[in-house]
Amino acid sequence: MMRCKHCWTKADPQNGQCPVCGIVPDKPNGDLSAAEKKAQRYARAILLLAGLHALGALAVLVAFINMPGSILGRACALLAAISATLAVGFLRYALWAYRLAVVLYFLLGMVNVISINLGGILVSLIALYLVGNGTSKAIFERRLPE
Repeated sequence: MMRCKHCWTKADPQNGQCPVCGIVPDKPNGDLSAAEKKAQRYARAILLLAGLHALGALAVLVAFINMPGSILGRACALLAAISATLAVGFLRYALWAYRLAVVLYFLLGMVNVISINLGGILVSLIALYLVGNGTSKAIFERRLPE
């Protein structure tokens, strides 16, 4: 099993192309078409979101350690579990992670709109865009190239 140098996933090529990003795994970056560069950019953005979710889960777990018995501690544990689950799903480019993330980001965005939290709205919209655009959705559904 080889690792694609564009989306960094371990997968055997199908028809000479990576099953996740749809690019020939050992193709030089200078030879990529505009659509392939876009797929590479969004595949790496998904991995960035996976890393941010892993860091968020770790930070929330540290908060949970400080208050294990309270209701707030249980909420922290639930948030850490959701964030860690999303991180694992994003690392695998799993379709269920895409669906969970879209629902979660939309709900968090609505909570931030109601509470008038402009920073939270911006973060929710950026995360929703990175996961919910057409190219990212195609990566999660394994239907690249189109």
